[in-house]
Amino acid sequence: MDKVLKIALLILLPFSLFSQHEGVRFTEKFGPLNSVYKQQNDFANHKPLMLPWVSEDDIIWSKITWEIIDLREKENLPLYYPTDTIEGRKSAIDGRKSLIMAIVEGIKSNNINAYRVPFKLNAFEFDINNAMDLKQIQNIGMREGRIEVEIAPGITDDSTIYFRWEYSEIKQILIKEIWFFDRNDSRLRNEIIGLCPIREFHPLDRNFKEDLSITFRQRLFWIYYPDARDFFSRVPVYSTQNDQPQYSFDDVFTYRLFSSYFVKESNVYNDRLITDYATGREAQAESERIKQEIFDFEQDMWEN
Repeated sequence: MDKVLKIALLILLPFSLFSQHEGVRFTEKFGPLNSVYKQQNDFANHKPLMLPWVSEDDIIWSKITWEIIDLREKENLPLYYPTDTIEGRKSAIDGRKSLIMAIVEGIKSNNINAYRVPFKLNAFEFDINNAMDLKQIQNIGMREGRIEVEIAPGITDDSTIYFRWEYSEIKQILIKEIWFFDRNDSRLRNEIIGLCPIREFHPLDRNFKEDLSITFRQRLFWIYYPDARDFFSRVPVYSTQNDQPQYSFDDVFTYRLFSSYFVKESNVYNDRLITDYATGREAQAESERIKQEIFDFEQDMWEN
């Protein structure tokens, strides 16, 4: 009886492996059934990962920190590219979006709310009561200039041109987050509070040429991350090694699939920045110290 059963399984196995699956094969996305494939396999129905409910009474330790994601680092390149900004095109690569493209699209569709950065040198906070619309965001740091244009043979006139920030100028993302220890399950947890795109650009001379010897950094606006998670969960992230999207932007931030370094922690010294008291390698060491201190807390709790 056992031999008969084994023979039957061996006969049926190939048919089960090659049986027709309901839906559309993934290769159809390159053919005439592209629209059907996308309806069945896109990220439109994705939902953000459910975070466990945490009672404030169960939090025995917490610390607010600020980190920088440098989008030029290899691990973070999927958040930076593509940088195509041609009007009317989703992106240069088959509808793919960089992080800043996704944020702007979310603001435009009213799925993400943006908030103004306080006018301070070290403005690492945001005002939840001071929202910004898309036009205000697009006009941040706008520069105006006048050039001479030929309107007819031998006739010229002055024309006003405007320089607005571009996607390619967003080189860093500032993260505000909170680390906390939940005694309910004895775990160290982390939740992101806000994201702030940081623009890097060069000043223009009177001929509208960039002075590459000078670099300015500008924090554009904040978004409140918990409100943006639902939208981010529906936007795929492509890796540099695989054309098949495996994660959403929300997955990247929830699972911390990025490289970053600490630039500030909540402290009694007027919430000073690391760069206020350390530079160079000392600042790097201080960033690592904060990181190690956070992770050591959980280890110390287990040992006690």
